[in-house]
This record gives sequence, structure tokens and C-alpha cells, in this order.
Amino acid sequence: MQHEHSQPGCREWITVVLGCIVTFFFSYFFYGWAAMQALFEMDGVYEEVCPMEDSLCSQRGSRMVLLFSVDNTVSILSGTVFGLLVDRTGPVVLCVLGGVLQSLALLMMGLVEGDPSSVWDPLLLAFVLSGIGGTALMIQSLKLAFIVAPKHFTLVMALANCLVDSSSVVPLGLYRLHVAGLSRGEVFSGYAILCFVLSMCLAYSWCGPPNARLCAANRKERNAAESNEESKRQGVVSTSHPRLHGLSLKEQLYSMEFAFAVVFMMTQVFRSNSYLGIIKEILQDLGDAEIDNFYTQILTILLPASTLLIPAFDVCMKKGGFAVTFLVVSLLGLTWNVVMLIPSLWVQVIGFAAFSNFRGLLFASFFTFIGHSFGNRTFGRINAILWFLTFLLSLLVWPITELSKTWTGDMTFMSIFLLILFVPAFILLLVLAFHLRKHPAGDIAQTVPKTPKAETQNEPHI
Repeated sequence: MQHEHSQPGCREWITVVLGCIVTFFFSYFFYGWAAMQALFEMDGVYEEVCPMEDSLCSQRGSRMVLLFSVDNTVSILSGTVFGLLVDRTGPVVLCVLGGVLQSLALLMMGLVEGDPSSVWDPLLLAFVLSGIGGTALMIQSLKLAFIVAPKHFTLVMALANCLVDSSSVVPLGLYRLHVAGLSRGEVFSGYAILCFVLSMCLAYSWCGPPNARLCAANRKERNAAESNEESKRQGVVSTSHPRLHGLSLKEQLYSMEFAFAVVFMMTQVFRSNSYLGIIKEILQDLGDAEIDNFYTQILTILLPASTLLIPAFDVCMKKGGFAVTFLVVSLLGLTWNVVMLIPSLWVQVIGFAAFSNFRGLLFASFFTFIGHSFGNRTFGRINAILWFLTFLLSLLVWPITELSKTWTGDMTFMSIFLLILFVPAFILLLVLAFHLRKHPAGDIAQTVPKTPKAETQNEPHI
């Protein structure tokens, strides 16, 4: 009970730092797929599909996209399971499980050879395990914002999510180590050992005060639900707590907030992940392979650039609120999607910059919205449902890319399809803006500045 009124201390901040480090290095690094694919191709992976001197081998490219698609799909589906688990067991179990599976997956990536003729391709299995392990480590990081003071909630949530995105730069480092002379086995074996050690340290750090603070947050949410109910009986709209805090999961699912979350996450995550999966093919068609994957490396370097803008993301959410922030996300998404349709390598750099900030702000703002709107008590379960629905749509990434190659001979059809998915999310964004005007406590911009100083210092965020 003491954690309900105590200041977050050194143990909580050590957990935040460790959680961010693990998230950066070992969660969704496969999103730096362009560099990862270049590393595998350089080492002769799937060389039996077609001659390695054929840099534009469509069959090998399709097999590489399949590896990415499987990892992406498994990651999203795993989010459903771990979202349910984290509310019941807490982050410690996810740290241990994620660390073990991700370490094993990395060892396999370095030591096994791909077998495209077999359903039990060991390299494909490695990416399945990586999808499960990486997601477990990512889900635990989403709880970090609930163990710090309320004034740091948006900042820590933005940091955790931007580092998930920034982990996509890690494959570039692995690629450069391979180019420098280390074997694929040496690169991934060292990476696996580091993963295991840091994950176990994080699991230990979560034990004790940080975990107890999550329990305190749940109690506070139940009190908020009682306060909101009392306000309803008095015929007024509560402005002190988001209206969904402390309600049952069923009641939360029948809300405008959840409807927006479903549409926005399904469409925007699909668009984002599809871009990462097909951009290497687009750049290759434009001649990037002939210049030593120069633009591919630029993309990978720019992917974590959004981390530098975390303070700006924090200000955007606190000052502009969710509606303004999601509008910025939408406009950035529209920019990179249009650039994809322009057949010019140097113009793609504009798309790289827009995409980096789109992806960073997308996840930072979206999970801040989920945490603020629904609270810690059901945060994992809400995410589990959203991940499952996103998983269903993610199954279409590989088939649509193949269909695009059949219909247009390249990724033009896929790019247009991604552009169409911009529309429903934008319509729901307008509806959300009107909804938040009616329920101002649901907007982070309305509640953060009004938090009393005493409450900010003494109570954990809900």
C-alpha cells in the first residue's frame, strides 16, 4: 500500500533504463529488414534458389519477404497472447520467456542454413521464435510508463515505443560487422549472449517496488471508476478521470475509444509493416543494388532518427492532445506513401524521413492513448485484442505483394492499396476529435496540465 503514495525511486528508474535498453536491442530489430536481408544475401543464404550474381533474383527476393512476413505475423499474433498474460502475471514472466526465446532464435540465425525446399526450414523457424521472443520483450516495455510519476507518463511511453522502432537500426550494425570480417555465426552468437544477460537482469529489476506500483495503479483505477459513477448520478461529466478507467473490459470494448483504436491500429500498422517489408524490393527495382545498397543503408540509418524527436513528441501530445497528434501521424503517413509511387531513388530519402517520424510518433501516441484511455488494469487485454485483429490483416502482406508483382510487375499496386487504407483511419480521427471535446478528461492535453502538484508527486499514473 505504501507505493500508492510514495515517489518513484531509483529502482523504478533503473527498471525503465534497463527496459529501454532491452527494447532497443532485442524487440523488433527485424524491422530493419533491408539490412538484415543484405547480410543474409551476402553470406549466401538461399543461394540455391538462383545464382548469387543475379542481384535481381525475384525468387530469392520473394523468399526473403516471406521470412519478414512470417516474423511480422508471428510478432503480431504473439502480442495477443502476451497482452493477456501481462495483466495476470506482470512483466517478469515476459522478460524471462522473451529473453530465452530471442537468444535461441539469434543463435539459430547465425548457425543454421536456410532450406527453401522444406516446410521445416530452420531459418524460418528461427524467425518464428524471434517473433515470439521479441514481442514478449516489447510488451513488458509498455508497462514502464505506469511505474513513473504522472508527469513523465507520455515521455516514458514515447521513449519505449520509439526505441521499439529504433531497434530497426541494429541490423545495420550487424551488417557492418559482417562486412568487417566477422562470420554470420560470430555476429549472431555474440548478439544472443548479450540478449540473454540483459533480459535476465531486467526480469530481476522488475521484482519488488516496480511490480508493486502496478498493483497500486490498479487500485487507483477502481477508485476512479467509483468517482465517475458518482458524477454520473449527479448528472455531470467527470473531468478528473478518463471515463473508461476502472470499468469492465466489456464496457470498454463498447466505446468510441476502442472503435478508433481498432481501425487506426489495423490500418496504420499494416501500412507501416508493409513499407518495411517491400521497400528493399522498391529500391532494388530503382537500381540500388548497383550502388552497393546505398539507399538501403540510408533508410536503415534514418529509421531510429525519431528517437531524437521524443521531447517534441511529448510536447505534441501534452499541448496538442490526441486529435492533433494523430493528425500529424496521418499527414506523415500520407507523405511517405505518395513518395513510394515516385520512381526516383533520391526522392525516396524524403519518404525515409517521413516514415521514420511517422512510425515513431504512431506507436508513441497510440500506446499512450491506450494507456491513458483504458488504464493499467486492462491495458494488456485491450492490446491483446488489438494485436489479434491486426494479425488477421497482416496475413495479407505477402499475398498482396505477390499480387502486385503479377498485376503491375512491381510494387505499384501495393503502394496504391496502402494509400487507400489511409482513408478510414482519417475519418475515425475526425470522429475522435469531436468525442474528446465532449469528454475532455480522455484527452492527455486536457488532463496533464490540470493535474494538481500534490497528486503528481504522490500518486502513480493510472
